[in-house]
Amino acid sequence: MLKNGIPHAFQVAGHRVEVRVVKPSRWKHGDDCEGIWWPSKKRIELRSTLKGTHREQRFFHELVHCVLDTCGHEQLSKDEGLVDRLGHLLHQAIITFETKEGTA
Repeated sequence: MLKNGIPHAFQVAGHRVEVRVVKPSRWKHGDDCEGIWWPSKKRIELRSTLKGTHREQRFFHELVHCVLDTCGHEQLSKDEGLVDRLGHLLHQAIITFETKEGTA
């Protein structure tokens, strides 16, 4: 399910979204880019040089792009500041989930 804090794939609105971790030698998106959401391919790509919580946070940033684009809010998805804040908040909420024993 999760590998290094991120999933291999997940579903949004009935679509399977693949998550790929890409080696620097195969990264084609420039040195300033650490992750990318491909709506047409239903794929998130992350640089393999990202580690730990930095990789997780970048995944959640791209996940927010995915969710906004999928639900028809492409303009909001272009607001990188908003996407970044939502990604950080979502990441924090999920990694701090608490459950009671005996419940899922």
